Amino acid sequence: MCKSDVMVTMMAAMLALACGDDATEPQNPTLNVTFNNLAPLTTGTYEGWVIDANGQPNSTGTFTLSSSGQHTFMSPIPEPSLFVLTVEPPNDTDPTPSAQKLLGGPFVNGTAQLSALGFVTVEANADFASSPGTHVLLTPTTATSEDDDAGIWLIQPPAPGGAPTATVTLPVLSAGWVYEGWVVYGPGTSMESPVSYGKFTPQSDGTVSGRDSDAAGPFSAAPGNLEAGPPFPGSDFVAMNGNAIPPGLQLRFDFNGDDDIQGDSQWMHVISIEPSFDQGEGTLNATPFLLKPFGNAFGDGGPTDARTITALVPLPTGTATITTSSN
Repeated sequence: MCKSDVMVTMMAAMLALACGDDATEPQNPTLNVTFNNLAPLTTGTYEGWVIDANGQPNSTGTFTLSSSGQHTFMSPIPEPSLFVLTVEPPNDTDPTPSAQKLLGGPFVNGTAQLSALGFVTVEANADFASSPGTHVLLTPTTATSEDDDAGIWLIQPPAPGGAPTATVTLPVLSAGWVYEGWVVYGPGTSMESPVSYGKFTPQSDGTVSGRDSDAAGPFSAAPGNLEAGPPFPGSDFVAMNGNAIPPGLQLRFDFNGDDDIQGDSQWMHVISIEPSFDQGEGTLNATPFLLKPFGNAFGDGGPTDARTITALVPLPTGTATITTSSN
């Protein structure tokens, strides 16, 4: 064999080695994600996102929550720095993440601990374990105090000649979320019926003041009057005013009383966190979102006795783990 033939043979062998099994490249990773304290959606769609080092989001796809809360996604990028779960609005066509960022967390050594704090909330250390304050029973849109058991307001009632004051401080939410208050008949039973008293947003320091989305509410003695009642979240439930209420209920509501079915726990107060894309749904056709961090049973007591709001259901959490394989 001549020298030139030897050189050609050696170059061919080297090229074969370069293109062989030793030149494997890593595939994009698999993401194994487990969600805790999460529930299927009744409005909108879940979508997963992985964020690259430059902050660019990449979708892992929309999905329906499994009964186990465990899901496997293929990452569209090789080295994601962050995982985020969003709630996308109905009929969504926007290819970018919605403002409703529900969970997220950075990957550290291949694992991301997912939290709602810093995503649903502005602060990553927001407190959902302590009482946010108190509320009272009161019907400021009527001329009598005999029906005070039919209203709920997040205030300290005023002294004669004075003004009501704020009693509730809530974690400040990110732009994609808003609070909503509810009175719930028959909580935890087949008769459970939630009725909204309006959506509201705390002040920048978390203090809850200012009117909610429907002022004193459609069942007040001044329906449609956005100046009725004190400038705080709350509603009076004293008159139908041509509206519908859940079957089996009748006005006026009696939050402080009891009945043969539920006893003195017939009514419960709940504060939920709602996607802001539901802002226009209106009080009469509203339904609670899955985030219900605060509330309290009304129980017995004087109508204007301060009732303590407590922590109810922990916010969702999760874990995302990266698994990388090679060709």
